[in-house]
Amino acid sequence: MTAGVIDAGTDTRVEEVEPEDSMFRNALVVGLPAAFTVGWLIFVFAFGHFDRVADNGSAALTMAFGSFVAGSTPQGGGAVAFPVFTKLLAVPAPVARSFSLVIQATGMMMASASILLSGRKVDWKALGLGVTGGIIGLLVGLFVLGDPSTAFWDSRLDSAYVKVSFTLIIFAVALIVRKCATQTAKYETVPDWSTRSVMVMLSFAFVGGIFSSLAGSGADVLLFVFIVLVAQVTPRVAIPTSIVSMAIVSTVGLAVLGLWHGQLDILLTADEVVAVGGEAFGPEPASRFDLFGIWLAAAPIVVWGAPLGALVAAQVSERTVIWFVAAMAMLEVLTTAIFLDQLHTDIALAAFAIAGMVFAWWAVNRLDKLSNWIMAVPRS
Repeated sequence: MTAGVIDAGTDTRVEEVEPEDSMFRNALVVGLPAAFTVGWLIFVFAFGHFDRVADNGSAALTMAFGSFVAGSTPQGGGAVAFPVFTKLLAVPAPVARSFSLVIQATGMMMASASILLSGRKVDWKALGLGVTGGIIGLLVGLFVLGDPSTAFWDSRLDSAYVKVSFTLIIFAVALIVRKCATQTAKYETVPDWSTRSVMVMLSFAFVGGIFSSLAGSGADVLLFVFIVLVAQVTPRVAIPTSIVSMAIVSTVGLAVLGLWHGQLDILLTADEVVAVGGEAFGPEPASRFDLFGIWLAAAPIVVWGAPLGALVAAQVSERTVIWFVAAMAMLEVLTTAIFLDQLHTDIALAAFAIAGMVFAWWAVNRLDKLSNWIMAVPRS
């Protein structure tokens, strides 16, 4: 038997559970990443991949922070991996997108297990709609906006515009959590679902799935946007709901891109990638194209980092979580402005970015005002 109570001192939902059940759950929270780590060690040493892991240490370092963000915010590990890889490490956007999905399928699944085992509240109806729309959007984005004939399923869109569009979504999150800091959420779960609110929720998730097909993240962000801004659900519930959603969508991405398309099947010669998915490729530098090696280096980090982020987010106050999410969102905006060289030289791209920020500000405020109409429920 469980009973949810609110700790007034930390604004944290705590589950009262039987001691034996609590001990078993805690053992699983630690045991799952420990088992993965043991399996990883056996694989790396048995197949001689230690040098491959060492060569991709920058990925592991990136995801040491990225996985914590993935487990504690609605932005996903891809919100760190995609900009760092594309802006600082010169990894092509399609490779960074695929990495974001396969690493989130690893780390955010561990975070999801931690969330569920610790009894944190999840809005299951919103999750179901978010996953449905997100998966459909992911597949549509891949098959309509992508080119599966290329080794890493390249996007047909200009990568600079993809990067800026992703940043604009994160900018919208910053605007929303700023509202959260000054307003009190009304609900712990979406109070009611009308036909209109279901359709809008699916539309948000669908668009988020399309962004996930381009940048490796987005389905979680737009799910968070809907249930916090439109449905006025507390971020305390919205964040774990968005994390579980992105874990599932990312697992579909792993299955499609990593396994079915063969992007994790990488053949190396010295320090160059010469085949992907059994097809000749390059040769290209392994530091930028060895998707399996990059994943292999980061995997044992994220299976611990993402659950740790989820644990910390559950213990601190909601206001602390809100400000951390806002800080991460603004960091993404600043790094794009500083490190995306095309913004400094391409007037059209700069104009797109400025117009997008204005639109994001307008859209957030407009959605806030339309929330009564969308949800079709009385609001006080």
